[in-house]
Amino acid sequence: MRHIENKNLKGGEKMEYSADMPAQEIWFREPDLELLQKKAITTTIRLGNRQDGICEAKGCYFPGHFVAAKIVTDPQSKKFADWQADLVIIRNQLKNWQEINDQDLQGSLPGQNSKKKLKEYLEQIYGRHLTDKDLVSIINFEYKDNLATASDLVRVGALSIAQTPEENPDNFDFEHLTIPLIAEDYPAKTPIMWNSAYRQFGIKAGNVMLVGDPAQISHILDVLRKDPKFKGGGAGVGFKDTTIDCLDELDPLAEAVGSINFILKTETGQLKGYNTDGLGYAMSLEQKGVEIKGKKIVILGAGGTGNAIAFALAQKGAHLVILNRTVFKAQSLAEKINAYYGQNLAKAGGEDLIAEQVKDADVIINVSTKGSQGSMEKYNALASANKDWQENQLQAEKVMAKIPKTTIISDIVLTKKATPLLEMAQKQNRPTLDGLGMVINQGVESFWLLYQKELAAKNINKKQVFEVMKKAAGL
Repeated sequence: MRHIENKNLKGGEKMEYSADMPAQEIWFREPDLELLQKKAITTTIRLGNRQDGICEAKGCYFPGHFVAAKIVTDPQSKKFADWQADLVIIRNQLKNWQEINDQDLQGSLPGQNSKKKLKEYLEQIYGRHLTDKDLVSIINFEYKDNLATASDLVRVGALSIAQTPEENPDNFDFEHLTIPLIAEDYPAKTPIMWNSAYRQFGIKAGNVMLVGDPAQISHILDVLRKDPKFKGGGAGVGFKDTTIDCLDELDPLAEAVGSINFILKTETGQLKGYNTDGLGYAMSLEQKGVEIKGKKIVILGAGGTGNAIAFALAQKGAHLVILNRTVFKAQSLAEKINAYYGQNLAKAGGEDLIAEQVKDADVIINVSTKGSQGSMEKYNALASANKDWQENQLQAEKVMAKIPKTTIISDIVLTKKATPLLEMAQKQNRPTLDGLGMVINQGVESFWLLYQKELAAKNINKKQVFEVMKKAAGL
């Protein structure tokens, strides 16, 4: 993490702050408290660049990010009043002092609502004269208490509607909503699967996939709890691990796994977390004709979906070898599995053991980020990503040559084209399994958790849901 020195502090005091992360707090002074409590302030002016990665103090204020408003009683010793409120940044404009006009100052404190007053205030706070070329950040915000719907979260920029998934609605004009959350936009199948099922079975709801920052999940869920339309939704890539601590209740398996992929809003308004990923993957393997019990399965990666898959395969009697770049994570997962089931079903190691462990594997599964969109897109899961992708591919080819021709090569990463791992296996006519079957199966299980009573009343069974989602996903 890069740090910078704040040179604006009165008296030349030197302090270091993170400059490449969103600020977590925004400070006000004691005379501001009454107006903040009345929510009468919606703009604040800060000297310096508080907009991007070269900002000057305490991090930056990014639109769509939540911050804690605090009243500082003693800036030197960082003492604060008991009051605190959550705000969401709406806009952050950076201007030279000469460009500032009175319109920029609307919604600011009485002592800052004209250019003359603002200059006097900033010069007093920062202890120096302002010049026309000084940079000033104009920060507009809204109070989190004012947000009550998923639509509000999109309006303020905390979430955005995913653009790449097929049949993902661009609005919230439904009687009820299910909302899958993802950290990066990708061509997910969830919206088309769920919305097809809604139409087929006459359920008045819509599935709208939204993109957001997993670090803000606590704030996001606080708002969704209040949304009367929100009935539940998914925790996709990036949200599976971070969401679990922000829920009111957990299914026992989800608690053991340490991650969730589905959130159900109960009749009392509580949010309960489930994990259907693992079961969904195990079912896809069985649908391919694999008898899981007794099979040696090498899992490349640990965390999130990988944890759920490992637990589900262990439950069905597989012998697991979990290999991860961070060995501790693999060891921790193996220990959890063995303790949960009371058997030595899993062992762990680092990526240096891949070439040895795949020699007699029945199934090899990539659950890591290698092959996913972004910086890891060209990397093959059979080799380390410590070097460039060309070297990674060369090493992966050597490892692939050691794998039996009957071994199933599986990669749960869903992209527009086959991942490097699956592409290599397919070119050699090896049996492969992607993550689409898992997505369909976990979707069916999650849909059933939410709508079982309603579907049963219509004499609709889980197999019918599966067929609809399977067709929608193109499998």
